[in-house]
Amino acid sequence: MATDRGRERQRGQELIEFALTSLVLVVLFVGSFVTGMSLIRSIQVHQACRDMAGMYIHGADFSTYAMQQLAQRLARGPNLQIGSSFSGNSATNTSNSGNALVTVSEIMYIGPTTSPTCAAVGASQCTNHDSYVFLQRILFGNGTLAAQHPSSLGNPNTSAITSAGVVQNPITDAGARLSGAAQTSLGNLWLVPWQDGQVSYVVELYAQSPELSMGSFTSAGAYARYFF
Repeated sequence: MATDRGRERQRGQELIEFALTSLVLVVLFVGSFVTGMSLIRSIQVHQACRDMAGMYIHGADFSTYAMQQLAQRLARGPNLQIGSSFSGNSATNTSNSGNALVTVSEIMYIGPTTSPTCAAVGASQCTNHDSYVFLQRILFGNGTLAAQHPSSLGNPNTSAITSAGVVQNPITDAGARLSGAAQTSLGNLWLVPWQDGQVSYVVELYAQSPELSMGSFTSAGAYARYFF
């Protein structure tokens, strides 16, 4: 009888223990879910960015709507939006909604004033000697994301850019030069220094994941950059 009375006093204890344990389990479950989905989103971003970079080096002109439309299909998971159709070229198609922004850049290294590139314009006119410069810059997607995750290369500081994003005077225009921080980071990135006239095609893709934010668990988004 004493045992039965003790059991009556303990009735409901398992429910309280389960409720307390559930608080921890729910937090672990939500954290695991956000981490797992963020990993999937990162894989999607890297795959789309790599595919676009592969197309870019093979001559794809991402300033045209047809190529941006193809990029949109590649980045369907990250929700890249490019807006309505346009004719001709648009190097800054950034007034769109969506959760992704694509930055396309062609860069070149200019050697010292004695290099062939500088000799072509005259050593005294070779403003950007010993520097990386932009040859082309194209942006499309949600332009507001540029403030949240700026391009690692910086931006051309010149108005001498065509509608296709081509920088018109990359050798003599100081605004075509990459930012100082980007100059340093690129120089440290390669085991073998670039040679005069060497060109690289770069695609960057940043995507937010607002649907993966749950309470204190937030996703910082996914970023990928590929050089070809």
